[in-house]
Amino acid sequence: MSHPHFRSQTRDHRHSLRLTFAFTGDEIRLAAVERIEMMAPGAIGSAPTQDTTGYWVAVRDADDGIVYHRALHDPIRSDIEVFGDEPGAPIYRIDNPERSGEFDVVVPDLGNAAQLSLHGPNPRARRPHGRSVELLRHDFGNLRRGRLADTDAEHGDDDGSEPS
Repeated sequence: MSHPHFRSQTRDHRHSLRLTFAFTGDEIRLAAVERIEMMAPGAIGSAPTQDTTGYWVAVRDADDGIVYHRALHDPIRSDIEVFGDEPGAPIYRIDNPERSGEFDVVVPDLGNAAQLSLHGPNPRARRPHGRSVELLRHDFGNLRRGRLADTDAEHGDDDGSEPS
């Protein structure tokens, strides 16, 4: 029986790309890329569809088919964890209206990888939990060479609301 972390789609590589994304408010960009000698975690579950919600990253082939995907657990948090002032005081969360930070994602450097796309809720959506939109797209060949220029600037013209 095959375990999802050891599927053949990720066994055929020895290198991965560590991608560092930076965000400030609603703006997100790819800040750094590093080619590393390690296997990326295997894809778990079915490939995302156009109705998928949440954050996820996809490696795509030349035909725009998804060859690797990975769900991301809320990488752009709207709140922060705060420790109490006294020893033993509970930890709690507060709103973070001026969000900024970074997060890393490791994806396999597959031979047929042509594009990398990052998906998540549209920052301008009236419904914050609507379906995901493409936030960024980068040429995988450029990423291998350490070039960070977007192939398409920002996406996400859809406001995430249901059709009228």
